[in-house]
Amino acid sequence: MAEQLWVSAKRWLYTTNHKDIGILYLITSLFLFAAAGVLALTMRTQLSAPDNTLLTANIYNQFVTVHGLLMIFWVLSPLAFGFANYIIPLEIGCRDLAFPRLNSMSYWFFLFSGVMMILSFFFGAAPDLGWTLYSPQNAAQFSPAIGFNLGAGALILMVVSITMSSINFLVTMFKMRAPGLKLRHMSVFPWAILVTIFMMLYAFPSFLAAVVLLYVDRAFGTVYFSSIQGGSLLWDNVFWFFGHPEVYIVLFPAIGIIADIIPTFARRPLYGSKYVIGALVAAALISFVVWGHHMFVTGIGIVSTKLYTVTTIAVSLPFDIIVISLIETLGFAKLRLKAPALFALGAVANFIVGGITGVFLASVALDYALRGTYFVVAHFHYIMVGASIIGLIGGLYYWFPKITGRMYDEKIAKVHFSSSAEHNFCYFTIYIVARG
Repeated sequence: MAEQLWVSAKRWLYTTNHKDIGILYLITSLFLFAAAGVLALTMRTQLSAPDNTLLTANIYNQFVTVHGLLMIFWVLSPLAFGFANYIIPLEIGCRDLAFPRLNSMSYWFFLFSGVMMILSFFFGAAPDLGWTLYSPQNAAQFSPAIGFNLGAGALILMVVSITMSSINFLVTMFKMRAPGLKLRHMSVFPWAILVTIFMMLYAFPSFLAAVVLLYVDRAFGTVYFSSIQGGSLLWDNVFWFFGHPEVYIVLFPAIGIIADIIPTFARRPLYGSKYVIGALVAAALISFVVWGHHMFVTGIGIVSTKLYTVTTIAVSLPFDIIVISLIETLGFAKLRLKAPALFALGAVANFIVGGITGVFLASVALDYALRGTYFVVAHFHYIMVGASIIGLIGGLYYWFPKITGRMYDEKIAKVHFSSSAEHNFCYFTIYIVARG
């Protein structure tokens, strides 16, 4: 019995097979999703009654920060790339990724970095100033706990993991496609992953540089971000140059999955698939020139505010094309409302609401009024949870029989969808209250 357990464990510890690594990504990201969910539920319990003493102010801030970091870095993208590891080689006709050992290493870096972030709670205090880690609060003077350094190290490891994975997929998709398979013949999901990879390769170096300099500030006493001569604005620029493309980095794989699910259950080809792919590319390009709308309240120049207002509104146009394509695909279709289709439709509905609220924030005047309110929180969660997470869960049901060889229980899956719909109704309520 012990020998059988060791053989089974050895398979998962030493595997370089893309399917096994995809499953490891999926399972690990779901466990970290559960950890982030526990933090979220605890925060909501704290807010459920006035003068609640469940969490101290400092612990509450740590929960908020680690919840956000886990969801963005250790749940959304890894969950998507778990599907990519398993599905992409099958869809493009290759036996494995270009560098199987590098693929395995990227997973283990991901796992260890996630463990490091959770362990930061046990080293004085976890990061406690929001997932944006704004300067000068991130300086050792204001956040002296060693747990913050551990969290910064976890982020560095995570970026290294993402870089290795991105290079691996890039080489695989350009050099190992089946003979005769042109890029233009690929379906939307591989294209969504390919565009996401390019965005990662351009966005994450900025974030890596920021976190390394932050670590140097805290460990060796430099003043890159704690300097009174613009250190805070330097952090804002470097962080948000990564931060806004990151929204689309976690969104695009979900869009690719939705664009696979809806035609399957509508029994119709995706309407205007070439335009959807073009829209993904256009949105990716524009996303790198919109980061300044996160800095309207910092007093940047009037020319910059006008530029970022225009680009922020412009980035919504490619998504209009995508939504119209999905709706047209549903037109006159005999849609089978199985669990994957329900989650895909729910993700599209939430994405529409999240996108509309984002356009409001492109206005400088409205941004000044709404910055730091639950309007922004609701907008953010409509995109990250309502569109990305629900779309990815749809993919989990969609490919579950392929990955496991078993069929999920349709009734339980629909109960799951109903609970997700109720969850997002809460965000809709927050949005209405914020407007009022």
